[in-house]
Amino acid sequence: MIPRSKLQNKSLEELQALGKKYNIHPIGGYRNREAWINTLSRFPCKAIDQMKDGIGLHSPGLEAYRQLTVLLDLIGEPTSSQAALIRATHMGEWINDPDLRFYQEKLFELWRMRILLMEVKKIMLG
Repeated sequence: MIPRSKLQNKSLEELQALGKKYNIHPIGGYRNREAWINTLSRFPCKAIDQMKDGIGLHSPGLEAYRQLTVLLDLIGEPTSSQAALIRATHMGEWINDPDLRFYQEKLFELWRMRILLMEVKKIMLG
């Protein structure tokens, strides 16, 4: 982020452009240069403090990790036949029968959901 010393060298218009870039607004007047400097210099720390304090976007905690593990267990793992159909689907091969194709799509979506949830679980550990 831009240090306060560099912000102090910028014009009001430049500060306003930075505010527009980050979609933030000053606390105080829009034409108040010092308000822009304060807002622009403080927003990174403020955002991190809010996350740490559980405000806005924040880690759901260990219980969410446990529940995610339960959800993954409920979804299960594909059998060898299911894995083969998922591979075929991934390569763009589709069943001609409309009823079976519906279930092929559903199987593929369940697999995608499982992969995404596994990624979430991995990120939560980091």
